[in-house]
Amino acid sequence: MSISQQIKDIFDQHKNGPRIFALATADKKGIPNVVPIGFLWVANDEEIWVVDNYLNKTLANIKANPVAAVYAMGGENGKECIQVKGKCVYEDSGKDYEAAKEMAHSVNPKYPAKGLVKIKVSCAFNTTPGPEAGNKI
Repeated sequence: MSISQQIKDIFDQHKNGPRIFALATADKKGIPNVVPIGFLWVANDEEIWVVDNYLNKTLANIKANPVAAVYAMGGENGKECIQVKGKCVYEDSGKDYEAAKEMAHSVNPKYPAKGLVKIKVSCAFNTTPGPEAGNKI
């Protein structure tokens, strides 16, 4: 799936104020886990990247069951909500990881930036309250 401009705008933390993000994973048995995320961005037309600073349970889930969902709230009015789902790859070395680590350290050099979660987006859903909620984008 190619990530649309609408999705990019909702995930853009520098456009129209701050965003709220949540990353959901599940272990091999399907037990869910959801965490707030600070370092998340649309890296290209297919992937969302998340810097792993403190993703202990989340990382264990990704290794056992490499799928995730990301919730974002933002947009022009600050009330647009979207959910994307996709398959995850975890990297703790290489060019992409080094770029993500540099970005995290530019914000605060104390962040560990232990790794990079790359989520290849397979589908997206409107989760803004109202008649369109749940519709595939």
